[in-house]
Amino acid sequence: MNLADWSYWMPLVQDAAPLLPQPSLLPLLRQAGWALVMAALVAALMQCFDARWVRDKGRLLSLAFALWACIPGPWGLSYWLGLAFQTPSLMAIGLASSYLWGSVVQRRWPQSAKYPDPASYRKRSLAWQDRYALVGIAMGWLLLFDVFAYLPWSLYAWGFHPLANGPVLLVALWPWIASGRTAMLMQAPSKVLLPVLALFWVSRWPTGNLWDAVLDPWLFVGLHGYMLMRLRKRQGT
Repeated sequence: MNLADWSYWMPLVQDAAPLLPQPSLLPLLRQAGWALVMAALVAALMQCFDARWVRDKGRLLSLAFALWACIPGPWGLSYWLGLAFQTPSLMAIGLASSYLWGSVVQRRWPQSAKYPDPASYRKRSLAWQDRYALVGIAMGWLLLFDVFAYLPWSLYAWGFHPLANGPVLLVALWPWIASGRTAMLMQAPSKVLLPVLALFWVSRWPTGNLWDAVLDPWLFVGLHGYMLMRLRKRQGT
């Protein structure tokens, strides 16, 4: 490639910008994000009840909350959630979509030759979910300490630096690194974190900060609730 070719391609590379959404689309993205998150949250809460009819009605209730979040203006649920929590992170949206797909669409754990032992597969998935939840909780507390300037450096500001993607990518590849098998990347929520990182690298959504893409206050609180529920089940058994 000669200098003439470089003079043609360099302006294209320099002018390349992340695929940030148009400002007019931000309310729609916020409504769609909160609709998925609320639908997954309601569906998960309904599964905690033993009564079969309550769990069956949970799908209708999830749909109702999702539609409520899609209503624009103060009458919509996403308006008030947005005032308190802004836009849900890409990770929260990805986890919500994955849960809805597994619990509402598939309605059961995979039964195929790929997973010959569903009980063992479920146990491994829950183990990885617990590990990722602990990592998310630890990261959330560090960011909270950063808000109150309890850290000697600005952790949130580091989220704008490209080097921050390295440790998060290692966390996403954690199951593969620990086992040496690429199939382990399908363990939740690693299979969600990898697409989230890829989408963030292209779009820089929602704020251009990596921590806003993988964690948000709503998800931070939800991880605490998840771990408390898991501890309660372990003590019960």
